[in-house]
Amino acid sequence: MSVWTVFRFLDFLKKGGIMNIADIKKIAIIGSGAMGHGIAQVCAMAGYTVAMQDIKQEFVDRGMAGIKVSLDFLVGKGKTPQDQATNILENLLQPTTDLAAAVSDAQVVIEAVPEIMDLKKSVFKNVSQHAPADAILATNTSTMSISEIATAVNNPERFLGMHFFNPVNRMKLVEIIKGDKSDDACADLLIEVTKKIGKIPVKVLKDSPGFIVNRISAPNQALLNAILDEGKIPPQELDSAMRKTGMPMGPFELADFVGLDVFAHTMSYYAKTLSPEFAPGRVIKEKMEKGDLGMKTGQGIFKWENGKAVIDVSRETTDITAMEMLAIQLNEAVRVYKEGIAASVSDIDLGVVHGMKAFAGPFAICANVEPSMLTASLDKLHARFGLAIFKPEPEVSDGSYKTFGA
Repeated sequence: MSVWTVFRFLDFLKKGGIMNIADIKKIAIIGSGAMGHGIAQVCAMAGYTVAMQDIKQEFVDRGMAGIKVSLDFLVGKGKTPQDQATNILENLLQPTTDLAAAVSDAQVVIEAVPEIMDLKKSVFKNVSQHAPADAILATNTSTMSISEIATAVNNPERFLGMHFFNPVNRMKLVEIIKGDKSDDACADLLIEVTKKIGKIPVKVLKDSPGFIVNRISAPNQALLNAILDEGKIPPQELDSAMRKTGMPMGPFELADFVGLDVFAHTMSYYAKTLSPEFAPGRVIKEKMEKGDLGMKTGQGIFKWENGKAVIDVSRETTDITAMEMLAIQLNEAVRVYKEGIAASVSDIDLGVVHGMKAFAGPFAICANVEPSMLTASLDKLHARFGLAIFKPEPEVSDGSYKTFGA
């Protein structure tokens, strides 16, 4: 342990183990892929010194190249001064393959490695051995249990989830997730860091699958599974209908864009942790077996050319409506609120707006909707597809969801 680290630890004890936002000078990012280098970029743009570590130099170099491309774009658009971009690349960013060097003097460490539980635990076991005792450790997982990953670290009270949304440089939301042992003060400090890097934080009070935003979207993903397996509604007709409601992408196009392998992995996780009804359906499994994974392979639910899905939007379905998809979303949002995962309906709505690029959250949209319309939509879907996750919550049926938090 260096002399600097000893003095840092003594100062940490003197303060009662709590840093403040002014104490945070350096952030270490573990992983340099799309999420890792995106997080590194936004942290450096906020003025932090940022160590970006990965296991191979070629991975680090690729991450740095990605950051340069992004900064060059921002400079070209007049959104970032050239001298700021140069300072980020030449001074603030510290690319490295040495994990100990990356974290030894960092106040915040954010992990962004693949979604493999054993890998994340292994990474944090090493991080915990080399990071200062007062460092806040955070995982960028989108699905996995914060509390389980925290079992690998020495100070689980300083361990949290910090879920960024992809692409990091454009999506504003960051979910700050508490594990079973996470300290409130650490969560609040991470919220301040999130604000400083120009993002919008939402605190997740309970370590639950999908957290807030992905949990609320999960039943609609189950609906897509059910529609594909039923085979009555052409995917392009549903996407065409949803685009006309203002969605930038239809739901099937979005699944292709993210990757059907990612879609299937997420649904499999929900099948284990929430309900077997979330399991990937027959059509998705067939696509997986063929290697038709969406945009990344050129073929998924749709064919992809030059980074765009080839979709015939000349016809749209009326068989599944935007109201029905909204009813599903509200129904799950009610469950999220009742389970104490979010502190308020306003936090839920804020998360959906900035995590899904929606024009408003489900509670705000449904504030003036007749409960009978929502209930009828859910009853119809439940009867048609036989999935209990579509059954309306009592608070949706009687309209009392409108009084949550009042």
